[in-house]
Amino acid sequence: MDLGFVNTILDPIMNAGPLFMIFIVFTVIGLVVRLGFLKAVRNGLMIAVGFNGVYIVVDYFLGKVAPAASALATRFGGVFTYTDIGWAAFASFAWSSPWAYVIVLLSLAVNLVMIFTSMTDTLNLNIWDFWEAIIACLIVYALTNNIVAGLVFATFLAWFNLMMSDFNAQRGYCADLGFEGLSFYQGTNVAWGAFGHYVGKLLDKTGLEAKFTPDYIQEKFGVIGEPAVLGGLIGMLMGIGAGYYWIDIIMLMIALATSLVLIPMMSGIVMQALVPVSEAAGSFMKSKASGKQIYIGVDPAIAVGNTTVLATTVLMVPILLVMAFIIPGSVNHPLADLPSLLFFWVFVVAPNKFDMLRTLITTILMGIYGTFAATLGVAKWSSMVAVAQGVEVAEGTGVTSWFNHLCPEMLVAGLLGENYGKIGMAGLIAFCAVVIVITIVFRLRYLKNIKTQTAAA
Repeated sequence: MDLGFVNTILDPIMNAGPLFMIFIVFTVIGLVVRLGFLKAVRNGLMIAVGFNGVYIVVDYFLGKVAPAASALATRFGGVFTYTDIGWAAFASFAWSSPWAYVIVLLSLAVNLVMIFTSMTDTLNLNIWDFWEAIIACLIVYALTNNIVAGLVFATFLAWFNLMMSDFNAQRGYCADLGFEGLSFYQGTNVAWGAFGHYVGKLLDKTGLEAKFTPDYIQEKFGVIGEPAVLGGLIGMLMGIGAGYYWIDIIMLMIALATSLVLIPMMSGIVMQALVPVSEAAGSFMKSKASGKQIYIGVDPAIAVGNTTVLATTVLMVPILLVMAFIIPGSVNHPLADLPSLLFFWVFVVAPNKFDMLRTLITTILMGIYGTFAATLGVAKWSSMVAVAQGVEVAEGTGVTSWFNHLCPEMLVAGLLGENYGKIGMAGLIAFCAVVIVITIVFRLRYLKNIKTQTAAA
């Protein structure tokens, strides 16, 4: 299949990055829901401004935490088979693949079909994060030498990820983080919201109350619970652990305090600009689709400024390093991706009612999964994709991304790919079909409950 023409058209758009897509898509949505040209452009710009502010501050946060995390890893780490080179490298591998835009088109088609058949409430606009599905496709392709098998799996992921995005939004977890009318779409890591939901229910049964929230800490301990002070304390502990000079410790304290204060402000700009779009979209859907609820799927990066998320991110750094040594058979420890794992923790804070202890328990369980996922093959399969994209590695070693270890689709893709000789295309399709049928059953039950509640009202 010659994809040169498609790549020529779409490469400049994707190379422009997510902000370009955010501005264009939200401006178009504003026009569709009849905001008017100038107001649609204004809101598109302001939403892009807010996201840009979030990305700038998050990059600042990651840039300050990453050297401390690396220092901790060097100080207490060791030599492992696979080196964590970070998610950004794998995102670049994904978007340089000739199959990237085929997966984009398939995923968008699935989204539209699901909306028109009432199988999802999410209109996903976070196209950039399709890179996860692309990498999963490349894993299947590398193991089977069958691109159709990879594309089938990537198409299945579009369905499943939308279902999981709905799960979080319908239960109010996105709204609890301050983002009413939105759902978070990233990859199959959105399924961690369901994991956090059920772990939270188990913790409820143990009697572990949602008590240690930032508000509770501030109420009991005064200024300690304020974002700036909490960020400073975490920065101090991390700097001491990394063996920093006292001046560098203070600078890290200032950096983390800055991040905890500024990210929520940037997220507020996004929400302020989204209000007229959401209201107009609601009115539009009410007139055109019998009041059908539509959540706008966006990058969960706008929610990482939550104090519990950032506190958990820093606390998990030493914990994940320790796990690499005490879990038998571990093949690597997180390095480049250590600070970036906040994009996973963001899904479990709301189900745990923002309690820091409950969230930490949940993320420790996630860390255990990630360590075993790497051992089961995700590190090896990730390295295969990297080598196929031209990365050179020494014999007996490899490269991976801890981000991939926590993406469930990478493990499933590898297991299906490695067993393709036994199950064939029919087995792969059967697996996808069974999961889709299960999600449809839950979706139909949800729609029935909504219909009953509406009739009762």
